[in-house]
Amino acid sequence: MAHPNRLQDANVLIFGGTSGIGFAVASLVLSQGGHVTISGSTQPKVNDKVAKLRSLYQSLPASNVSGHAVDLADTANLEKNLTDLFEKVTEGGQKKIDHIVFTAGDLSAPRGLADVTVEGVISGFNVRFISSVFIAKLIRTGKYMPMSPSSSFTVTGGVNTRKPMPGWVLPAAWGGASSGLVNGLAVELAPIRINCVEPGAIHTELLDKAIQNMGPGALDAFAKATLTKTVGEPSDCAEAYAYFMRDRFVTGTTAQTNGGLLLAPRDS
Repeated sequence: MAHPNRLQDANVLIFGGTSGIGFAVASLVLSQGGHVTISGSTQPKVNDKVAKLRSLYQSLPASNVSGHAVDLADTANLEKNLTDLFEKVTEGGQKKIDHIVFTAGDLSAPRGLADVTVEGVISGFNVRFISSVFIAKLIRTGKYMPMSPSSSFTVTGGVNTRKPMPGWVLPAAWGGASSGLVNGLAVELAPIRINCVEPGAIHTELLDKAIQNMGPGALDAFAKATLTKTVGEPSDCAEAYAYFMRDRFVTGTTAQTNGGLLLAPRDS
């Protein structure tokens, strides 16, 4: 029989969907005839990106793309805000989510041991890690996502966990926490599938901001550190998330998209 298009008509919620990798994942899902809800920190930016996605896929009904803002950094109200979002997206549980992709993250400056503070250590977990935990808590209820291997939740780590750069002690730990969370959630939420993508240097708006802090030549340095001698594009990285949504037999797994960085010598 013909190979199924498993993203056709799928309902996909993307945290961090207003830019970079998340926006690329949204575009990929729409290219396959799926339905996308993107989430970002501010509603005006969400509205702008919803309009852009609709303009890219004018053959699809406008209803295939929607968006709602949620401030993941507001940890005091995080559970309530996420619950409100899930209620909107699923129409009170009547329109369940098939896949959740989490690419949201703030720009936390690398912190070496000489400058470490308690607040600095904790801050790196606020958006990426704590939000994922509470998303999982909502998934576990069964109200918003089918308890089925056709459902998936994909989080985002980073290659720095595997091959840390000097001075990036905490970012390595923050990414490692996401990898450990995946293992626990894969067991806890089975048969829903939980996986992690660990990107290398992907040319996103977030990377551009980081490069400004690192100085001239940083982008070339990222490229030279890989076997492909390139920096990744969001559209390339998006394919890793699509794999985890499509393959109903993969869970508790980490996919790496980094141009062969882990095999390249440090001084290449």
